[in-house]
Amino acid sequence: MATDISEKNKIITVALEELRRVHDHVSNAYDQLRVKALAMIGGEVAIITFILAADDHSKIVVSDIAEKIFLIAGIVALILAFILLLGAVLSSDWPVPGDMNEIELIDNGIDDRYDTLEKFLKFLRKDYLEGNRECMKILERKGRRANWALYLLLAGAILLIVLKYGGKHL
Repeated sequence: MATDISEKNKIITVALEELRRVHDHVSNAYDQLRVKALAMIGGEVAIITFILAADDHSKIVVSDIAEKIFLIAGIVALILAFILLLGAVLSSDWPVPGDMNEIELIDNGIDDRYDTLEKFLKFLRKDYLEGNRECMKILERKGRRANWALYLLLAGAILLIVLKYGGKHL
């Protein structure tokens, strides 16, 4: 019987290691997404500076209603892209598995729900499963925002570049 419990604990321990790797991978992807969003914000500022820099040969000249619509659409797209990128950069309540309060109660001898190694390993496994699921939802939501921001950024930049260099002043 003792070998069955020992074997179960080994299996749960291996599962925990895999869950830790998943958590590390998702956390790394989240960090990379935030860095990419910051880089896109910097790129957007550079694009806006380039497009709106008025020199003698390439000012944005808006004369008819269609050009005004394109100008407004381009500006709105860039503003929406900026807002979405800020949403991707802002921090979230990132769950960290291994509930500190629970572990503190165990360490202080107050809580005896986890009086065996198997019970404690199962607690950690459940905590990692729930935490990883929540982290993946956050990453997916912020990833979608960053993708839409990229599309809007490209659309807005193209509209404004076409207005600026569209050929009316050539």
